[in-house]
Amino acid sequence: MGELQIWEVFNASLMDHPFHLHGFFFQVIEANGKAPEYMAWKDTINLPPRSKVKIAWIPDNRPGMWMYHCHIIEHHAAGMMAHFEVIDGDKPYDEAIPSQAHHHHH
Repeated sequence: MGELQIWEVFNASLMDHPFHLHGFFFQVIEANGKAPEYMAWKDTINLPPRSKVKIAWIPDNRPGMWMYHCHIIEHHAAGMMAHFEVIDGDKPYDEAIPSQAHHHHH
């Protein structure tokens, strides 16, 4: 939480893929190596074939599991999605994850 995230998202395919970050907004800071003409908050960006963007965003105070995925529903269903976890960095890792089962090894 509160830590600046810089993610590079690359579309290696030959068709467009709208990339969606669920629950958060980001700014595109670079598209195909160039700064964008203007900065804007987005939650989805279209990636044309063989394009690459860098996005910047900051997870806020909502720890838990989130996801990013392709907004084309068939692509999402085919596996173009993944989960990431927002954690409270001020707490020990096992306390920062409310959903995690506690396993203590002695």
